[in-house]
Amino acid sequence: MSNAKIALQLSLREGFEIKVSEALHKGIPVIATNAGGIPLQIRDGKSGFLVEVGDVDAVAHHIVELWTNKELYKRMSDYAKTTVTDEVSTVGSAASWLWMASKLAKGETLKMKGQWVNDLMRHDTDEDYKEGEPRLPRLGINLQGA
Repeated sequence: MSNAKIALQLSLREGFEIKVSEALHKGIPVIATNAGGIPLQIRDGKSGFLVEVGDVDAVAHHIVELWTNKELYKRMSDYAKTTVTDEVSTVGSAASWLWMASKLAKGETLKMKGQWVNDLMRHDTDEDYKEGEPRLPRLGINLQGA
């Protein structure tokens, strides 16, 4: 991936795709289908492009656009590097799992209440998200002050 200029994720349906986040972390714009969890990862027109499943003309257009428009490519690359959340990186995922394992190993009971393990870990370690810090959208759950 380090040598890639553009990443494609053209799934028919997909959950959350770690390859998309890895590409964004490296500043590689992603062209992907508007399917499953992928739209949570890409900001259309900012860190990459979302296309409808099967729209090969749109994929081809965006590949040419990113390949030939250096200003667009740089803007998307810079945006991708600075706005992808660490909560889905290998390190972020490992930290969440290790935090949870340490709690369970101590015999503690985790009361998730629909919250993300990452959010509970950060709250427990006094590292709550700050305003403007990149993170995936939450569905109305706010751990601040919990």
